[in-house]
Amino acid sequence: MSETADVGTERSKTEPLPGTVKLYQRHLFVCTGQQDWPAKIEAGGGFLQALSEALAVRASEMSLRVKVTACDEPSKGPGYDLLVFPEAVRYLGVQASDLPALIRDHLIGNRVSKRIAHEPLTGHHIFVCTHGTRDPQCGGCGPPLIEHFSAALDEHKLTNTVSLRGTSHVGGHRFAGNVLVYPGGDWYGYVTLDQVPRIIEQHIVNGQVVQDLWRGRMGLTPDEQLRQVDDWHGG
Repeated sequence: MSETADVGTERSKTEPLPGTVKLYQRHLFVCTGQQDWPAKIEAGGGFLQALSEALAVRASEMSLRVKVTACDEPSKGPGYDLLVFPEAVRYLGVQASDLPALIRDHLIGNRVSKRIAHEPLTGHHIFVCTHGTRDPQCGGCGPPLIEHFSAALDEHKLTNTVSLRGTSHVGGHRFAGNVLVYPGGDWYGYVTLDQVPRIIEQHIVNGQVVQDLWRGRMGLTPDEQLRQVDDWHGG
């Protein structure tokens, strides 16, 4: 493997990947239009902290575990757009004053809120951790991965159906590069530049998980992730 393909991935890749995704069942991405997030977005002030604190207060009322991540895509207007999976919906221009309605309707009531402007999300969505202020490993390997994914999507003429975004810390920076693919919510680790075409061709084009890079999936416990691997291997 070339030195270029290993950029930002100096750490040992000996720890098994499957079963390394903590259970969560709903993912909120906040469109911040920036990449220089504070090391801990939940404590960095502003909208991200307000959202994290509002979720924490009512977490016991939610039937699904919620994960919050920032992404580098700009919002479409004033306020913050929120991308929500597995529902694949984009809330538009969310303000701190909208959070009670969002939490009550969607995160507790499990229905898309009619009180906040929204639109459906279609196609595939690739998220790459680029959070250098949280961990230099992700900050080193994330941006080159974004460049390679962008080039591969262009080569396959997929730029109109696949969205690509950089994100804040998702968990497990020792597995960098970390790549998440929605709407299914599959996580990949130890991703290097020369593995980008495999993810595009095998997962995006052919709908098959890249098993040797697979860390886990939204909605599965670590034990369920390990059982999924056993099923793939005929165990």
